[in-house]
Amino acid sequence: MEAISKRHPALEIVATSGVSARLAAQNGADRIEACEALELGGLTPSPEVLADILEHRPRLGIHALLRSRPGDFHYDALDVSVMRRQARRLALAGVDGVVLGALNAQRQLDLETIQILADSCLEVNPELEITVHRAIDASTDPVHAVSQLLALGVRRVLTSGGRESAGDGMGTITQMVHQAKTKIQIMSGGGMRVQDIATATMAGVCAVHFSAKTPCAGTIRVSADQVRELRSAVDALER
Repeated sequence: MEAISKRHPALEIVATSGVSARLAAQNGADRIEACEALELGGLTPSPEVLADILEHRPRLGIHALLRSRPGDFHYDALDVSVMRRQARRLALAGVDGVVLGALNAQRQLDLETIQILADSCLEVNPELEITVHRAIDASTDPVHAVSQLLALGVRRVLTSGGRESAGDGMGTITQMVHQAKTKIQIMSGGGMRVQDIATATMAGVCAVHFSAKTPCAGTIRVSADQVRELRSAVDALER
């Protein structure tokens, strides 16, 4: 696990294209999450888009989202079959990590599916970092869900503390950090504002996650100005 100061969390930026990845990397992102269709909550990036994004690898690497369809996180056997193939493709492409998650019909973590998808990645590259995404925020008890992940080899959890905005979920995020027992990194994200960075760091998160998006020619692109502002806010914690 990378060494990140408690006062200096990693800055992760979402990129949906090579252009966005370049803007994120050049303006201070520590890590990039690669995906497509951010307007649908993010989907697995295509081979061509991922290849472009991988040309702009920041110091903590590029992690790819594994999500075959929009909608809920309760997947049937066909969904899982598709995502297993996608998982292997992502790992073979050379990503540094994969971001995944699944729930059962009772809105609890589907640990079996999470393990299957994680294993599909790790069979190709055992060094990949596995992050569980905000499916955990749709679960009935995000704090308990963290304890369920301790035995699965998950490196990181992305969470808004079960709220629409991570800024409103900081109480739960703090509990999730304690539940993780330093064995899993907790990364705050989802509706994050620049002023939430200091609060999230005090809660004990190891990373903060932003889309830093701006409309551009009818699509969504990373804003260099926003990334620089976020980088400055993270760096200011060291002063």
